[in-house]
Amino acid sequence: MTTAYLRVLDELRVRATFFLIGRACEKEPALLREYVRRGHQLGGHGYDHTSFVQLRWRGLREQLARTATAIGPQPTAHPWVRPPYGALNARVLGQLLVSGSTVALWSLDSLDFKLHDANEVALQCVPDRVAPGEVILLHEGQQWTLDALPRIVGGLRDAGYELVTMAEMFAQ
Repeated sequence: MTTAYLRVLDELRVRATFFLIGRACEKEPALLREYVRRGHQLGGHGYDHTSFVQLRWRGLREQLARTATAIGPQPTAHPWVRPPYGALNARVLGQLLVSGSTVALWSLDSLDFKLHDANEVALQCVPDRVAPGEVILLHEGQQWTLDALPRIVGGLRDAGYELVTMAEMFAQ
């Protein structure tokens, strides 16, 4: 559904931050180029979506390296990484920081992974629930999230919010 998501984001004039799975990038290099061509920020989400806390030192290092290779060079000083499931512990956080990664998490979860209804997803992201600087977690590949995007973006813009990538928000 990537093409549909990119089309809707173009129509809404929104650039987003996408955290990509390395294996998927290798399978669909043309889609990877489309994210970049349309001005979206890219970050890693592991090579195969294995929880980082389940990996030993070497396994995590391999996940990061394979994903970085699959995604390719990035314009930011440090690669952005969102741990699968948001799962972190002190060892993983330390390893990510030592590797030079910028660790990305979210502050507002749309719950689109379990709310399979566009209206319910949009209600999670209404302006009353959003504060300045909020990072909203949405997942690509679900029709209900795609259908909710115009309502979410419209509501936030009407409330005066500017929608930017994480790198823009955190000035990297």
